[in-house]
Amino acid sequence: MGDLNLRSPNRRRDGCTRVRILAFLALLAIVCSSAAVRARPGKRELVYAIKIEGTIDAGVANFVERSIAKAERDNAALIMKLNTPGGLVSATKDIVDRMLTARTTIVAWVTPEGAWAYSAGTYILLASNVAAMDLGTVLGAAQPQPAENKTVEAMIGWIREIATYRGRPADVAEEFVTKNRTMGPQEALESGIIDLTADGYDELLNYIDLSNAEVRTIEMGAFDRVLRILSDPQVVLILFIAGLLGIIAEVTTPGVGVPGIAGGICLLLALWGLGVLEVNYAAVALIILGTILLGIEIFTPGFGAFGVGGIVSLIFGFMMIDKEPWVRVAGDILKGVLLGLVIVFAFLLAIVRRSLRRKPIKVGREAMIGEVGTAVTAIDPKGMVRVRGELWTASSKERIRKGEEVVVVDVKGMELIVERRK
Repeated sequence: MGDLNLRSPNRRRDGCTRVRILAFLALLAIVCSSAAVRARPGKRELVYAIKIEGTIDAGVANFVERSIAKAERDNAALIMKLNTPGGLVSATKDIVDRMLTARTTIVAWVTPEGAWAYSAGTYILLASNVAAMDLGTVLGAAQPQPAENKTVEAMIGWIREIATYRGRPADVAEEFVTKNRTMGPQEALESGIIDLTADGYDELLNYIDLSNAEVRTIEMGAFDRVLRILSDPQVVLILFIAGLLGIIAEVTTPGVGVPGIAGGICLLLALWGLGVLEVNYAAVALIILGTILLGIEIFTPGFGAFGVGGIVSLIFGFMMIDKEPWVRVAGDILKGVLLGLVIVFAFLLAIVRRSLRRKPIKVGREAMIGEVGTAVTAIDPKGMVRVRGELWTASSKERIRKGEEVVVVDVKGMELIVERRK
């Protein structure tokens, strides 16, 4: 018994040693496996990048929404590279609303050097999770034009809410609208509008703790590019006027031809495009009235009162449509297309009026009545006459000598009824 008691402490020490060794080996295995997982190829974090250049319009909005959805599906962050002078309020709101509800990190980065993020671009920058600016860039200038009180107040409330939601100074953001304020990267960083300045991807990725991530660029598709063209206010007006001209040309000619089909397509595209502008009912009514007056003018004899009224109505209608706070339809373009409308309309009107005055072309039996010919033989009561260089059998109630001129007064079968020309 004494021997057993003497050995028991050694046995306990040996057991503790074995437990420690096993625990150490287990910990070492966990550390090694974790390192192996991290080092396994093909498991890098993913970040998408897109470019937003030029005017913010429906095409850009669709592109941004699709890019955010793709980043959410792939559990990836999204970097939006901004270089824009502004754009449409409707498209900007679609983008901002989608950014604020995104389930992934969105970085808005004004780049490259010398880039802008004016008006619409400023709202997009403020709506991002992380805002950054490259060297020599600028943001701001979000005041609507014309600066109507109702519009300004609406834009102030919107920009303050976006800034507050993202934890940025609402008072500074408000000045982008009220004072048309602009600022560079250093001032924006000091005021809290942006989170960092960056001249490359490395700084952005380090800031969002994705330094080893792979950056993949998403390109804009063909459909988005077409949407960009069709949502341009200048293009919308040209399409609308081209559509009107096509319909007018079709009305002046029988059947359904190329002018009517092309005009119908242009009108449909223009009506879709008008959805990106703020359209009031008075403008639409004036445009419809102008179109009706132009149609009436074509078929109504007179000095052109309906045509003049139609042109004036169209001018005021188009002027009232242009109510986009950030995008003004160029006055020269509007004047040019309206002048073109007047010239083309005057040309079509002249053609139609000339065709209405022209003597109708007769065919068949009616084509012979009234024609003048010569008696080839004496007609008493029948004989032969030459009309249009052709010989015809003729009859007359009066005797006509050979060589006398005759006039066709009727046609019976293949025989002409004639009388002496007086």
